[in-house]
Amino acid sequence: MRAILKNFIRCPNGNIAMLFGLLMFIMLGAAGMALDYQRAVTIQTNMQEAADAALIAAVTLKATRPNMTDADVRARAKAFFDSNMRNMSSYSYSGFDVSFDPVTTQYTLAFDSKINTALLHAVDFGTIEPRIVSKAKLGKPPYLEVVMVLDNTGSMNDDGKLGDLKDAAKNLVASLHANAGAEIKIGLVPFAQYVSVGDDEEGASWLDGASPVGTFDGCVGSRGYPANTTDTDYSVNPVPETAGEPCPAALLTLTENKSVIDAAIDDMTGDGWTYIPAGLVWGWRVISAAAPFTEGATETELKDKNGTKAIILMTDGENTKSPDYPTHDNADIADANKITDELCDAIKDEDIVVYTIAFAVTDTAIKSLLEDCGSTPGHFFEPDTAGELNGAFESIAGALRNISLTQ
Repeated sequence: MRAILKNFIRCPNGNIAMLFGLLMFIMLGAAGMALDYQRAVTIQTNMQEAADAALIAAVTLKATRPNMTDADVRARAKAFFDSNMRNMSSYSYSGFDVSFDPVTTQYTLAFDSKINTALLHAVDFGTIEPRIVSKAKLGKPPYLEVVMVLDNTGSMNDDGKLGDLKDAAKNLVASLHANAGAEIKIGLVPFAQYVSVGDDEEGASWLDGASPVGTFDGCVGSRGYPANTTDTDYSVNPVPETAGEPCPAALLTLTENKSVIDAAIDDMTGDGWTYIPAGLVWGWRVISAAAPFTEGATETELKDKNGTKAIILMTDGENTKSPDYPTHDNADIADANKITDELCDAIKDEDIVVYTIAFAVTDTAIKSLLEDCGSTPGHFFEPDTAGELNGAFESIAGALRNISLTQ
């Protein structure tokens, strides 16, 4: 028996088959592990990207709505995460939490996840369980110059639209000023058929001084084309004064004083017809560093401060007037739209961010013009209600807030 056993152990017949079977088992296991691992990496990457985006969205909203609770921030982040992951399966998560560290001014989103395996499930390795962590830090508040170019035509008196605009504009001012340590300058250009630069500018070198002394009420018209689409050469080609034309409240040059800005918004009244280029060109002049107004930062100063200049254009309707120089008494809408388009391009060429808002607008041509005027299609908003208008201004305030991922 001992000899037979020794011969059996030493016999080579069938060893290759046994080794092949054992090797196949190992190879299949390795292949299964590789496939499951690659699949898990894909799902985990998608979860991490969705978590990053969700945290940025929630914190951005928090920046524009200081009264949001921690529960509100978490709910916003979770809803955004679930939306981004709606096409992904074979995973689950628990302990979804968003926290804020006031010392580091850092938000953290973290949760545990489970990714179901396919082949490894057969060897009792049913899940891969990565921990997802995303962190966003409120960066140093950026330097901002923002000019609101707001429709003050007679139609804004309909359905309480002017009151809704005042509320939304003041909420934007409050949101931007809520950023501790932020350096922010805000200007305001109410426009209708004309714009008022204020009667205190009488005698300014960049005005033509055509009105008799003591009669100038601040209302101005347009320089001849193409000077009416530029922000240069005022000593050679001054801005024409007008007499007896309907004008909105005077514009406000860039200022850091929130109370002054709020008061200027409250002073807005609705009257007259619509000529959008009047508002746009003065919004450009207010935000630039050169005359007629010089409160804006120069290109070098803006670069040193890593700052942003932005114009917010809001109207409730299409152009109804066009220039006959220096007044705006014509009704060539195609000409008015052409000048609007040229001004939008010229302003954007100066690296000024342009946001446009079509409030309760039904005319498709002006909506298309305003969408093209924005820096990107994402810079265009078309709210129909007071709540949606306020939401548009909140979104703009959030976009101007500096938030960056730290992990």
